[in-house]
Amino acid sequence: MKTKRLFFVTLLYFGMLIMSGCGGGGNGEGPRRDNKEVAWFLSQHEDLKENYFVGKFGVDSNPPGWDTGAYMRAYIDMYEATHDVRILRKLNELLKIVADGNDVVTGRIDERTGTVLPGWGTRAYDYGPDGGERYSDMLTNALFAYPLASFVRIVRENPALGDEFGADAQRYEKMVRELYRVQKPFVTSKDSPYPDGTTGACYAYPENYYEDKQNYSGHEAPINLTVIIAEPLVELYRASVAEGRPNDAYKTTVEKVADYIWWNMRIKTTAQKDRYLVWYYWPDDIDPDTIRMEDLTHGARLAEFVVTLHDAGLRKRWTQKRMQYLANTFTCGALIDDTTFANYIDGTGGVYEDDAATLYEWLVLQRYSRASSRKSILYYLEKAMREEGESRKYNLAVFAKFVRYGKE
Repeated sequence: MKTKRLFFVTLLYFGMLIMSGCGGGGNGEGPRRDNKEVAWFLSQHEDLKENYFVGKFGVDSNPPGWDTGAYMRAYIDMYEATHDVRILRKLNELLKIVADGNDVVTGRIDERTGTVLPGWGTRAYDYGPDGGERYSDMLTNALFAYPLASFVRIVRENPALGDEFGADAQRYEKMVRELYRVQKPFVTSKDSPYPDGTTGACYAYPENYYEDKQNYSGHEAPINLTVIIAEPLVELYRASVAEGRPNDAYKTTVEKVADYIWWNMRIKTTAQKDRYLVWYYWPDDIDPDTIRMEDLTHGARLAEFVVTLHDAGLRKRWTQKRMQYLANTFTCGALIDDTTFANYIDGTGGVYEDDAATLYEWLVLQRYSRASSRKSILYYLEKAMREEGESRKYNLAVFAKFVRYGKE
């Protein structure tokens, strides 16, 4: 997500929060001491809701999901860092808007199939053989499904939250489950490099899928799409475990995705003997011109997926050592100098020209990033941001990631 700072502290609201001493309270959590981080975060909510959610869902073209999904993910990060129930309440306000805009609720048509499909159809990309069509695209759908599924998981893991949030969680769970049941986004990869014949799973574009007037039907999508689309199922699996009824089908799917992703990795070694991972943007070479390394911003989505897998206890393929290799991708592969990054994860593709803060998603690997001769992800990211005159309050999503993961 590359949106510049959009929200500023509302001084009056901020002051009211501090002076009121409002606590988390309720749902068995008990009153919580206020702090400046939570107060600042909550002070951004109304502007965010108005600018990104109200009137934006349930329309002919729902938002594409990158920024909107990242902002909802920020609430997940802040809640996990603070367990302040007010954050969950504010997130639920946004999730209700998203859920009410689902095409199944509004009856809007997916023009690829001519039917109503679960999801959030959009014209944000140039869909269709002639362009301009409305697709229920699984990339957009998954970016909205993730915070819905995460909310379900949080509520299931803490029964004390059930009285206030249980009914909404049940609705969101049904919505996400139906999305994956109907859309069936994953296919089994036929060629296995594993000696035991282990098969993988990936997202392949559905039939009659056109983007930028090119027919992608049946092709394996870029790796960042596969992991984005798989991640909500990890959260639903975690929710099922919390209920005492593990969903083995979801577990099998996400582990197959993990298998598939790993066999697309290559290990490189620096002169200092530090190992790091690289991979291609397109695993399926549909055109010789598309053969390039993954870019740094999309590569961060793989980082988020494997950390979610680890949090779910699914570590068979992505071991601790391999997580360290992935963290090294940022500090040993993409880093040019202390404050300069490359566009591609292997250090090629020229200099990354966007703000350093837009690389914030790599912070999820901070705890694994001291396994090399280099300093940590946090060190380089903050140093680059300071040089650009930016702070952790760059925007809501950046701020929340720093609160949750930004500790040495």
